Amino acid sequence: MAVEDRDWYAQPQPPPPKRFRFGSVFVLAVSIVLLLAVVGIKWVRSGRSDFSGEEQSRVGALKFTIVPGLPALTIRKGDLYPANDPWKSYLADEQTCPGGERTDLPLDQQANIMVCLVNYVRHRRGLPTLVTYPLLNDTSLLKADKIVRCNEFAHDACGDAPDADTRAAGYYGDWGENLYIGEGRLGAPRVALDGWLNSPGHRENLFEPEWRSEGIAVMKVAHLDKYSNATLWVNEFAAS
Repeated sequence: MAVEDRDWYAQPQPPPPKRFRFGSVFVLAVSIVLLLAVVGIKWVRSGRSDFSGEEQSRVGALKFTIVPGLPALTIRKGDLYPANDPWKSYLADEQTCPGGERTDLPLDQQANIMVCLVNYVRHRRGLPTLVTYPLLNDTSLLKADKIVRCNEFAHDACGDAPDADTRAAGYYGDWGENLYIGEGRLGAPRVALDGWLNSPGHRENLFEPEWRSEGIAVMKVAHLDKYSNATLWVNEFAAS
């Protein structure tokens, strides 16, 4: 005995037309707005750097935070070096001068890293290694203090001659000075040195054959002129 299938001849029916539901779209739009209000997504300027009037900026970092006010999570870090940097091969790697891209180390350690980086640059150029000279360390720190005190990022901060402190300390030979300030990660020793290398005048100081000694000062500054959360570097050179 068989059961007849009486639906075999039924004609297929087209699906009912979809109707635009404004209410659903509105609810979806409101939900997206509320989500963005809770999950803050922003493109953060990585910062500015300056080495005596030659200001540079870098591409910012992409960050987001789940709850406003809490620390943001970095999705993409900002750029530290120029694109197609011609002086990249002159930057000592992490094995040679460890900590070159860190700004959280003690200041005396960051100063020693800069000494390592400068001497690596000079070695690459076939130039003599520089000896750290306490007098120049002191006068470099005096210059950093003046820059901060007078809120003036300049060699002649507070209206004094650039070499005033060095001469007052009793040194009268040939002398040179490089300055740098960088916000955030742009204040790291390796990044500061790269800024000097990409500046003809500062590069000439680094590659001066007659230099025999140097001094380094590094200082953290919350605010200096238009810079915030910055690291200030002073690198002085002498021929003896």
